[in-house]
Amino acid sequence: MKLWFLTRSLYPYQKTGGGQIRKAQVEYFQKMGYDVVIVMPEYQDDNYIEENGMIKIPFRQNHKFATLLEIIGVYEDYLDRWVKEAFLYLKDQVKKEDIIFATSGGELGMIKLATMFKEEKGTKIVANFHDPLVYSLVHGYKLQYRFHVSREKTEAKYIRKLDHIITSSKSYKQALLEKYPDLVSKISVSYFGYIEKILCKEKKRQESITIAYVGTMSDAQSPEKLLSVLAYDANIKLYFIGNTKAYQPLKSVDDPRVVLMDYMLHAKLLEFMQKEVDIGFVSLKDRYFGACVPSKIYEYINLCLPILGALPAGDARDIINQNGFGIAVDFEDTKALINAYEKMKDRQFLDKIKKNIKDKKDLWNFSNQFENVYKLLTKIAEE
Repeated sequence: MKLWFLTRSLYPYQKTGGGQIRKAQVEYFQKMGYDVVIVMPEYQDDNYIEENGMIKIPFRQNHKFATLLEIIGVYEDYLDRWVKEAFLYLKDQVKKEDIIFATSGGELGMIKLATMFKEEKGTKIVANFHDPLVYSLVHGYKLQYRFHVSREKTEAKYIRKLDHIITSSKSYKQALLEKYPDLVSKISVSYFGYIEKILCKEKKRQESITIAYVGTMSDAQSPEKLLSVLAYDANIKLYFIGNTKAYQPLKSVDDPRVVLMDYMLHAKLLEFMQKEVDIGFVSLKDRYFGACVPSKIYEYINLCLPILGALPAGDARDIINQNGFGIAVDFEDTKALINAYEKMKDRQFLDKIKKNIKDKKDLWNFSNQFENVYKLLTKIAEE
């Protein structure tokens, strides 16, 4: 029996939190004894590449054009053409007794491919939504960044074909059940957690409080929200680490207390955070994103770093507040964010949070969080 792991990308081809999580999932399945075959698009080469348990199938379209066809409804997903080619290439290799584990970072393509194998072979399929299907309704909210045809009918068409659905948040599970209450026995939740445990180190105390935002910078995160605390503390230093040169809202900032930095190697980043940072900042703007849990939260837990959050209602905010990992407030409530910072800049309060994180840290290790997925696949394989 093989476990077919379908993904649009994974680390090191995608150097993001999502790419690292997918790599960790593959390694966990291999550790548990599964014969894993990774299937993903090849974006740079027109040849099929099979090596080291991976099959890369050429993506032969212009990405922007394929996305445009999805936006106007010609395609169900920008990966449609790739899905057809992948199915034809793999259909004689996938067997009925295999399991297909299809991941989604907001796209539908891998899930669509999985359903084609189920219809052709009767293969069991499990979908792991890392994020909600982009431009679908989540608790009645939809992404508003640009026009996109409704995806509700397309979502319903494929989601009902799945043998099991794993979401990365309770909020997204509930959002799906609001639309598909009959699937209650088929949906479960698995948080990701941090991947490789590191030792927590005590930062050398300085007069100023330092806060860092690390990761993607776009309107979805709007990390410039953190700038609102500058007016309330002369002894503060803010680090923004990521694609800062391309992010317009931060380009015009002229304040010696604000430092913009490029991405750095992961090991170097961890070292920097442990030596220089007191508080980790996380933000998401729209209420739609209440169904998402940014991977940086798990990174901050791994670092035993108190967390300041500006987030919509949902799992991310709950994880921070209910576990005592810091303070997270509604993104729109600037006054609450300033009050949260005023409380967190107290060193004794920060020490209390750090101790709490240390006490609960092991619970948020990826292996502990992902164990329920292994048990689920074992059960499915035995059915």
